Amino acid sequence: MNRAFAYLLAALLCGPLLAGPAVNRTTPDFGRISPSNTVEFAPQWINLGNFVNGKVYPHSFWTAHGTTNQYAALGWLPVDRTPPSRPGYVAEASGAWTVTNGVVAPVWTWRALPPRNLQLSKMRLKSNFNSLRVWDQVWEFISADEEVLADWNDSVVLDERDAMVQAAFRSLQDYGVLTADQVEAVITNSVTEIEVRQ
Repeated sequence: MNRAFAYLLAALLCGPLLAGPAVNRTTPDFGRISPSNTVEFAPQWINLGNFVNGKVYPHSFWTAHGTTNQYAALGWLPVDRTPPSRPGYVAEASGAWTVTNGVVAPVWTWRALPPRNLQLSKMRLKSNFNSLRVWDQVWEFISADEEVLADWNDSVVLDERDAMVQAAFRSLQDYGVLTADQVEAVITNSVTEIEVRQ
């Protein structure tokens, strides 16, 4: 291969690594807090300087795959937008940002969720309890009390807020038949078709 052509090819392929990108977009993964308390995102390409991995080079290296430590050395911190969870509330970003434990994160506000009023399908409940292999224990609970059995037989759907329904789910947890997460999954997966479509 012609030496001049080889140099030209190397310049074309390595130019951005040595001279930096022509257009430097930002990355949402790293940032810092601006004076106006908003987030300023880091450039996608960062200059690592001429000392990289213990070696000194005559030119600077640029990378679009910087590590957390490389960004931190330039004053950029990881950005985490994962909302926290709190039962009965939804987290909403306020527009302000803060640094917590070396991470740039939104300042979250809490909005209370309206009370749930889910209508549960008896067939879906039975199917979900069957898949967890606890339908026999649930049926024992239902059939042990004549009033509970009559309510079960007379109901087309079950109201999640009904005191008897809530007591049944609580006792499934209290007796170790299901965990709280399993109860929540059963409720979510047993909502009637009508509510699913809305």
